[in-house]
Amino acid sequence: MVFDAAEAIKAAAIFVFFLSLGVELRHEITHGSLAKPRQAIVPILAAVGGMLVPVIIYSIINSGLPSATGWGVPMSTDVAFALAVLAAAGRFLPKSVRVFLLTVAVVDDSLTILIIALFFASSFQPLSVFSLAGVALGLFLPQGRKAASWLNQVANWAALPLFAAITLWQTFANFQGQLAGSAITLGVVLAMVFGKPIGVLGTTWLVTKSGLGKLAADVKWADLLSIGSLFGICFTVAMMMSELSFGENPSEHSIANVSVLIGSLTSALLAVVALQIRKRSHVRN
Repeated sequence: MVFDAAEAIKAAAIFVFFLSLGVELRHEITHGSLAKPRQAIVPILAAVGGMLVPVIIYSIINSGLPSATGWGVPMSTDVAFALAVLAAAGRFLPKSVRVFLLTVAVVDDSLTILIIALFFASSFQPLSVFSLAGVALGLFLPQGRKAASWLNQVANWAALPLFAAITLWQTFANFQGQLAGSAITLGVVLAMVFGKPIGVLGTTWLVTKSGLGKLAADVKWADLLSIGSLFGICFTVAMMMSELSFGENPSEHSIANVSVLIGSLTSALLAVVALQIRKRSHVRN
């Protein structure tokens, strides 16, 4: 792969994104929801369930096909875009719901980094190297929390839009595939739209009902159900995983990217509808 100007910008953007993620993760571990064992176990296991179910769905649909290598594409929630939709349509929800969404997304993005280290680092792809470097630096950056607000602004308003714009431009400029009947499209969209919310919420239900962990006191199940589809917004990290999985195959790579876009937009729209329904219930109460 030629490391041209576009790839350099994407690598820098991914580095900034995962640097901010590393700082956020360190804060959650030391002072946030991950610092309290019984509350931490819920989003941690919910994140694991929210990754496993989409991987299983995608792998079943693509079993025996060369496209089976794309199992990692639909497994990680895009924390920035999910929080943006929640901020626009779910301001009425308790702060604890936002914290739950943030923690699950941060944990599954962090677990994705571990998967990259295990399965993709040996390929020396720039995106994998820069993502690993970013989260590692964020975890150990002295006084990193003081820079968190600035880092989040740079990541959300500069790095992620640049990464998204370049990736989409490359996707549509070089689109060579067919979405209709594609196992990649079916696997990615179903895994994101259905697999992510089922995995996160189903695991949360099992963990809390078993008594292994508990939710914050002001988090209601109706609130969690209303944000379920937000976990299916998998844009940024999914695009990166698409490149790591299919970067050498332009046709499959472009199909996977467009499928991620379809899955993310569908999940966002479903979340907005669910949040509006939940909002009417809040108003009545």
